[in-house]
Amino acid sequence: MGPFCQSCGMPMTKPEEFGTSAGGWRQNDYCIHCYKDGEFTWPDATLEQMTDICVKYMVEGAGIGEAEARALMGQTLPHMKRWSGVS
Repeated sequence: MGPFCQSCGMPMTKPEEFGTSAGGWRQNDYCIHCYKDGEFTWPDATLEQMTDICVKYMVEGAGIGEAEARALMGQTLPHMKRWSGVS
């Protein structure tokens, strides 16, 4: 499985799931929900805020319990390209 968005961790398996550069080209590191037209869709989001966003979608869309989703995001997101080195 993979690649995964380096902001939210979403697996990207279809061309339309990948983010885009300012020129409209596919951006391989980020999904379309996090990165569009060369910019982050939530440019000022903190790691904590991104965790909250991801947990919401995991609970609603994947049927994962909130505690499990929060634990998974806590283990995963800090190691993603966008968040590594960010407190």
